[in-house]
Amino acid sequence: MNEELVKQHLKQQLSPSLYKHCAGTAQTAGKLAAALNYDQEKARLAGWLHDCAREWSAEKLLDFAQTNGIKIDKFARSAPVILHGPIAAVLAKQWGINDPDVLSAVARHTLGAPHMTTLEQIVYLADKIEPNRCYPGVEELRQLAEKDFFSALIAAAAQTITFVLAKRRLVHPLTISYWNWLVEISKQGV
Repeated sequence: MNEELVKQHLKQQLSPSLYKHCAGTAQTAGKLAAALNYDQEKARLAGWLHDCAREWSAEKLLDFAQTNGIKIDKFARSAPVILHGPIAAVLAKQWGINDPDVLSAVARHTLGAPHMTTLEQIVYLADKIEPNRCYPGVEELRQLAEKDFFSALIAAAAQTITFVLAKRRLVHPLTISYWNWLVEISKQGV
């Protein structure tokens, strides 16, 4: 399934607002990829697919995860929406997307994880700064991403953790591990 077919498929499946968000994420991922000399087509495709299960109900997310062998930990039980990334990767594979780089970027875009690939980090950041996003600090994050991709990743991870803490929700260990990995890398001068 190529990008055009994915767009057509998603247009039928997603609400107009989520489709617009996926379009913005794909566009932003393509721009970030170009700036990093990465494959723009892969980045756009992952951007299109990343939220294809985002509007599913908690029950549907949990049922699909259980049926398809996706780990459901206590964090996913308390906030099933975090399963939408891994579920989106399974759906993409069912739709004929077999590129492991694209599938892993889709799966990991929500929580982050240590040792994320360039594509995984592109989609992680693109999801947070695409043009349709509107939250305090997003414009500064967009500007930072244009100048310093790595610093923008750190700022995006910090914003995510701060947001979760402000809501008094559990912070997933993968997100904490991602944060710690980013900080360790930043101290190494990368």
